Amino acid sequence: MLGSSKVKTWYVNLLEPVTRTSVRFGIHPNALTVLGFGITLLSAVLYGMGAFRWAGLVLFIGGSCDVLDGHLARVTGTKSVFGALLDSTLDRYAEIAIFIGIAIFYLYRAPENPFNEVWVLTAILGLTGSLMVSYVRARAEGLGQECTVGFMQRPERVVCLGLGALLGEFYIPAALVLIAAVSNVTAASRLYYIWKRSNTV
Repeated sequence: MLGSSKVKTWYVNLLEPVTRTSVRFGIHPNALTVLGFGITLLSAVLYGMGAFRWAGLVLFIGGSCDVLDGHLARVTGTKSVFGALLDSTLDRYAEIAIFIGIAIFYLYRAPENPFNEVWVLTAILGLTGSLMVSYVRARAEGLGQECTVGFMQRPERVVCLGLGALLGEFYIPAALVLIAAVSNVTAASRLYYIWKRSNTV
């Protein structure tokens, strides 16, 4: 889940002791997927409460589970269509929850500020772009077209939101603006990429 393929490989290797422990105790990858989802929901609640540093830490823990479930499935030979679908589905729900938590903070718990409504709108735009980045790729692949161009895919979004939270409340708007801008540009660039490929085949 985290970063480019090289960074992800490094992170998986870092978490190898956890993988071995999971294998030893017979933990199923789908159970790890559900656990990661639950942890990320807790992060969403913490975002809504304004406990941003805790929210960022918990988000990275949930993200670690999301890294490990796929790796564990490969190691144990338990990869399945349902497992992949469950992982993708819960990823979307988790991401929705995080943005809702942030919006709730700015609507009800943030100190009075004329920009609060702007940050709520930015969170909505960020969520929209995030979902569209994933949707365009999934739809393109369903039509037989590989589509991985662009930035601000889920790993980058998690890192952006997590780091913003760990740095403190002041940095959350910057993370939201970055995600809202780049994710929507990425969704549009993927549409353009598929259009260009379809016209050159």
